[in-house]
Amino acid sequence: MGIVKPTAVVALVAAAVVVGSTTTATAQAEVGTWGALYTVTTWHEVNIRTCPSSACGKVGSLVAGQRRKVECWVHGEPVTDAGITNDVWLQVDDADEDSGDLWSSAVYFVGDEYAGLPVGARCADSPEAAGR
Repeated sequence: MGIVKPTAVVALVAAAVVVGSTTTATAQAEVGTWGALYTVTTWHEVNIRTCPSSACGKVGSLVAGQRRKVECWVHGEPVTDAGITNDVWLQVDDADEDSGDLWSSAVYFVGDEYAGLPVGARCADSPEAAGR
């Protein structure tokens, strides 16, 4: 699904998400023990879940403007907020490394429908969203 955020929303989001003295608009890549990691920034509070669906258990959340490392993306349950609909979910870095794969909807991150990740950063093991 290739839904792009309206220009006015993107401008508002970019203006609202300031980290230090720079605005973050794309994912920054680095290589770590978890594989290729990308740093993304939230524009709105977002839940962290056990699968790419709002029907899955919530294990945490991120606040607006928070940066987080993610590895890849999958298609999951479509999420709509602020007039934007997106079915892309990001596999977020598990700081505890005990929780298994954790997911957040890309609709809440700065950037395009993939939150600035490359289209080729799709997860190799794409889990199905609950009820899909």
